[in-house]
Amino acid sequence: MAQSELTQVFPTVMMRRTLTNVMPLNDRLRDIVLDRERSSEGLKASNVGGWHSSADLLEWAEPEIKTLETEIMAAGRDMTTSMLPPGIEGDADVKVFGGCWANVMRNGGYNKIHNHPGAVWSGCYYVCTGKPAPQPDFNGWIEFQDPRPGNIHGGKERICPEAGLLLLWPAWLNHFVNPFSGEGERISIAFNLDAEVVAAKPAAPKPAPASIRQAVAATVGR
Repeated sequence: MAQSELTQVFPTVMMRRTLTNVMPLNDRLRDIVLDRERSSEGLKASNVGGWHSSADLLEWAEPEIKTLETEIMAAGRDMTTSMLPPGIEGDADVKVFGGCWANVMRNGGYNKIHNHPGAVWSGCYYVCTGKPAPQPDFNGWIEFQDPRPGNIHGGKERICPEAGLLLLWPAWLNHFVNPFSGEGERISIAFNLDAEVVAAKPAAPKPAPASIRQAVAATVGR
């Protein structure tokens, strides 16, 4: 069989990125979120139990929030650029769509299955994961459903939260959070992004070396 006969149709891409620049700020981010929780009743969305902040988190004035915002936007641009067809270049422009908010989950809390209509990307960043009990399995894990409704085998992708981990996925993908059993707080910061590619155009071909000597020099240096 020729490889050219095969193609992937409607693949589902997901980013898993450790934010090394944000991880040292996690203790401070935790304090910021818990301070807000003490002063606000929060919202009810997909969360059952726990606390859901207002969706204006990226407007909070603390510098740690600004650092996180920079990393979120960089991830969104990288994700968008990665989806360009081969041989096409362009500048990715991403914006917040529908806000950014904090989730605080404690013993017994979970998130119902949902998606985020209208956005291009959805994502979350894990600030801390509490102290999960040994049981049940997949305690507090985020779970993504196979988007193919005819898959009788019930495909799913489960990801164990880790402090410092950022996840990014297509906003239409159904997901939920399994009930958390344990001590402390499982804090995540969730967000939605809109995205577009500005001035997409074919990639400029690289000039061919004028000689074998130049080709070798370009490859291994002088």
